[in-house]
Amino acid sequence: MIKKWDIIIIILLVTLSFLPELIFGVILKKDYKETYAQITIEGKVYKNIPLSTHKGQDSIEIKTKYGVNIVEVKDNKIAIIDADCPDKICMKPGFIDSVGENLVCLPHKLMVEVKGETSEDGVILSY
Repeated sequence: MIKKWDIIIIILLVTLSFLPELIFGVILKKDYKETYAQITIEGKVYKNIPLSTHKGQDSIEIKTKYGVNIVEVKDNKIAIIDADCPDKICMKPGFIDSVGENLVCLPHKLMVEVKGETSEDGVILSY
């Protein structure tokens, strides 16, 4: 038999389950002054590419001791369009452009992450 407190606890738990969505929604939906893609290899920054001001299409060939990736920047989006790794999982997501999204090529130890900068009280913060 369901009691009054059981229903209250269930409603409370369901409500709390949406808390992370609200927190991350606020962080990821900020009004970013600029967005950029940060490419890292083995955790070290290889290159930062501005996305919010990028127009046109550019390809970047990244050669490392682990292999070769071709990254394409098209307007304000970025994708890994070619890789010589065996599984090619890094190519499947396609183009990304939202802060917090990333592309990872594990065999090549390569990561492409979209980041943003916002200005709060005159201080530029990166996310």
